[in-house]
Amino acid sequence: CLLLFQLILVNVLNCFYDAVSQILRKNVEKRALMENLDGIFLAIDEVCDNGIILESDSSAISQKVSFRSDDIPLGEQTVAQVLHSAKEQLKWSLLK
Repeated sequence: CLLLFQLILVNVLNCFYDAVSQILRKNVEKRALMENLDGIFLAIDEVCDNGIILESDSSAISQKVSFRSDDIPLGEQTVAQVLHSAKEQLKWSLLK
């Protein structure tokens, strides 16, 4: 029973680590972490809720979190922001 708990915990922690790495775009520095802290907290919320594991796929978590943080109406975005968002989405879809 203890071994099963340890395997589940390792899986959840690896999933969270991979999601954070994707959110930070492999830039794991203190400054990048602090700038994206809201996304990190959303990733924690997507992984588990009240001790129940909800998601264990890191790419699904990072997509949900990035979708929420980039939720600016298209009319209020500049052309550079739209192109940057499209480029990032294409890059992550190719990396799958």
